[in-house]
Amino acid sequence: MPKNKNSTPFDAGYKLLFSNPKIVQDLLEGFVKPEWVDEIDFQTLEPFKASFSTDDLRERHDDSIWRVKLGPDWLYLYLLIEFQSSDDHFMACRIMTYVGLLYQDIIRHEPLKKGQKLPSVLPVVLYSGSGNWTGPVNIANLVHRPHPALARFVPDLSYCLVEERDIPKRFSEVHPENVLGHVIALGFSRSADEMHHRIKQLRALLSAPDSGPLQRSVAIWLNRLLRVRFRNEAIPELHNLHEVDVMLSENLADWTEQWKREGLEAGRKEGLEQGVMQGRQQEAAAMLIRFLVKRFGPLDGVTLQRVESASLQEIESWSDRVLDADSVEEVFE
Repeated sequence: MPKNKNSTPFDAGYKLLFSNPKIVQDLLEGFVKPEWVDEIDFQTLEPFKASFSTDDLRERHDDSIWRVKLGPDWLYLYLLIEFQSSDDHFMACRIMTYVGLLYQDIIRHEPLKKGQKLPSVLPVVLYSGSGNWTGPVNIANLVHRPHPALARFVPDLSYCLVEERDIPKRFSEVHPENVLGHVIALGFSRSADEMHHRIKQLRALLSAPDSGPLQRSVAIWLNRLLRVRFRNEAIPELHNLHEVDVMLSENLADWTEQWKREGLEAGRKEGLEQGVMQGRQQEAAAMLIRFLVKRFGPLDGVTLQRVESASLQEIESWSDRVLDADSVEEVFE
């Protein structure tokens, strides 16, 4: 799991969660949802300890690689969890590097013979940030082609992107057995009361005797979440969901009031930020329209509406093409 400058103890709790096979299975069945998921033998799911060549890579990728049988063959799962507030535009390049290193490790330590093929790898990026992910999911879209003849030398490797913010709010109700769905819903809880309700749901779901290790992992993750959410490092370490439930009940009134105050402040700040962004978008749209009119003449209503309703990022991209394009249509290609 990659570390970054915005890493928090909450991130370490996520890493512990994904050291449990049930959470990995829930990720594949509930969020990745490949069409061949029914062919996976989840009884064979096991962590794969890759011995990467540098201490930096070993530290960043422990417990993030799994393998499982898909029919008679092994399928390797490369899980990366991105906690930054904004996306990593060059994630596809990182994925290509990590997959290449994994293949080198498999070649070095697995009994592969000449003529045998490498196993398939499914890279999955779970994005926990609040903004939209805009980076391309295929390395091919990051590589410039100065001549068509070079196209066959461009690498072609994609990753599966799962954005937590796009998961339906009622996912945990539609899929009540998916523990990961409940955990993600907890992270997006809007009040201490809602969090309390979801913890009770998780307690019921993880009440079986063999759910102890997973329940402890969820409790530790929740402990990290609460410390970050309420900016309170004094919250004691919790070892099961019963302790979490009791602790939350005892502090529900105080924390609800704190949450309301912080919500009002966050709302005011978000409103100001949205206003600034909207102003920048309108200014950029007006400037692009002037450039287009000067370059190609009067614009039709459809083109005007397209520019005025576009995102700031789209407008900036189109503006870069105005001088080189031979027509309005080429600007928008």
